[in-house]
Amino acid sequence: MTIDDFINAFRTAVHDKADPPFWGSEEIVGFLNEAVQEACERAKLIEDRTTGAVCTLSVITDQDTYPLHPSVLEIKRAAIGGRVMCETSVEAQDEVSMNWEQRSGHPRNFIFEPASGARAPQLRLLPKPSGPGTVSLTVYRGALKPLNACSKGESPEIPARFHTRLMHWMMYRAHLKQDAEAFDTVKAGEHLALFEQAFGSRADANVQRKHRDRRPPIVRYRW
Repeated sequence: MTIDDFINAFRTAVHDKADPPFWGSEEIVGFLNEAVQEACERAKLIEDRTTGAVCTLSVITDQDTYPLHPSVLEIKRAAIGGRVMCETSVEAQDEVSMNWEQRSGHPRNFIFEPASGARAPQLRLLPKPSGPGTVSLTVYRGALKPLNACSKGESPEIPARFHTRLMHWMMYRAHLKQDAEAFDTVKAGEHLALFEQAFGSRADANVQRKHRDRRPPIVRYRW
């Protein structure tokens, strides 16, 4: 579906026949952008290993932390110089060594630090690189850029088979609009349930924190 298709389908669903329309195109596309991001975060719909700006990092000697593209939600695989690194955590490293942050050498492990506040997600290499190199990533991410109401021929980046299901989030948001005719918590709840049926439920902040603090098993390789 194109942006124009979504706008027309939305106005048909909410019976918006006003002139000018009650729902502006920018507002509708705003709901669509929310829907795409929610679907990507819940169902990991976009796996990427080829987009250079997202999946390739230049490593600098003695620099262990690198900002990632804002779209990155999770790292599936990370390799440096063709050698796969293992994901770990601060807690797991503290259990292994007291001075792991001071060590340098060829990185064998990495820590993924999700976006926090205004800070973009980050990749931390362990040990601190003793020389330059290149990191290749396979990631799960959101859309690279938001859709724009002016570009009506564009389509969401997620697979086309999921496009119609995005309408449930758009309808959910529409029925929460503070307006006497639009506001309907029952219909909003029904559409949210259908969206969650398609893409899964969103973990609350406490569950997400526990997931970030998990301790992945450390797999030791002989280099």
